Amino acid sequence: MRYKSPQSTASSVQLIKFFRQAPSRVEVLRAIYNSGEVSRAEVARITGLTKVTVSDVVNQLNVLGLILESAPFKTASPGKRPILVQLRRDSIRTIAVDLSSPDSIRVGSVDLFGRVLTSTTSPLQIDSIDTLIDGVQAAIESEILSSNLVVLGIGVGVAGVVDSKGKVLDGAALGFHGFDLQSELATRLGLEVRVANDANVATVADLLFGGGERSHLLIRISKGLGAGLLLDGAPYLGSNFAAGELGHVVVEPNGANCKCGKQGCLEAEIAIRLAGPFDEVELGVLLGRAITPIASALNLPEIVISCDETTGPLFPEAVFSEIARATLPAISQNLTVRYSRLGKDVVLLGAAAFALSEMLGVA
Repeated sequence: MRYKSPQSTASSVQLIKFFRQAPSRVEVLRAIYNSGEVSRAEVARITGLTKVTVSDVVNQLNVLGLILESAPFKTASPGKRPILVQLRRDSIRTIAVDLSSPDSIRVGSVDLFGRVLTSTTSPLQIDSIDTLIDGVQAAIESEILSSNLVVLGIGVGVAGVVDSKGKVLDGAALGFHGFDLQSELATRLGLEVRVANDANVATVADLLFGGGERSHLLIRISKGLGAGLLLDGAPYLGSNFAAGELGHVVVEPNGANCKCGKQGCLEAEIAIRLAGPFDEVELGVLLGRAITPIASALNLPEIVISCDETTGPLFPEAVFSEIARATLPAISQNLTVRYSRLGKDVVLLGAAAFALSEMLGVA
């Protein structure tokens, strides 16, 4: 299936081909995106392209309906004030998929600036890899056809170990391993697709749309527990793409049984405490004890917590206190431990951010 927007001069597929044909087009689009509002001359300075090339690309983007131009202000000073250009919020969207739950899928449309335009949650059939991919494809197609906005790309956040090419190496939460979700969806849909671990995409969402630091650790507590590590603006995946798999680190010998077969895993211990009335301080101390070595080894400026359950301010405060208690003052004196500002949208927005990165290089 191929998709076309009745209100656009180009289909989603044609738009992607347009940018692929010349790297300069992507460079100009990226410069405008990152600048917010900028003149053609400034775009030329940022990209190193000639003013003629920039002007040609901007004119093409204008014809495609992707940018807005501002009329120059009248000034008393001599010289002509430059026309400024910016991306239109209502011109392009990304399709974002939250596949962090084993029994449901959330799909939404997100604009270029992190605003969730629409989203739906539906049951997911996962009797086999084929039915899983069929279900994801159907949910994406339904979202694409729900709006006239052109789709720039598709991002998917998945629970499990995912390599840099979007292959799900270990999808224990979904019950399947070793399937190339990214290539399969890209082939079926004919659009750019990025698939990554749910906690890793969440770190990028917090950076781009939540005001997060360029280096931070994000702890994602949902049906399971995972972590994403962002170092100087880039997700750190590890040698086997398993960086951040903290959920199955044993923190309580002879503790609660975990679905992985071990006892006392962090994920299982956190789940037990969240299942009933819980002590936020106890919860924070447990998590803080588990991540203290990471905070100390990397001297991170920020630790972000994304938790589906309702927890109060004592939880992150206890995490910080435990790290401060167990490390040198230099580790904790500039450390912030906080909740994600993006709430339950963090994986959806992270998937959108990864889709943006395919064209704009922002993640």
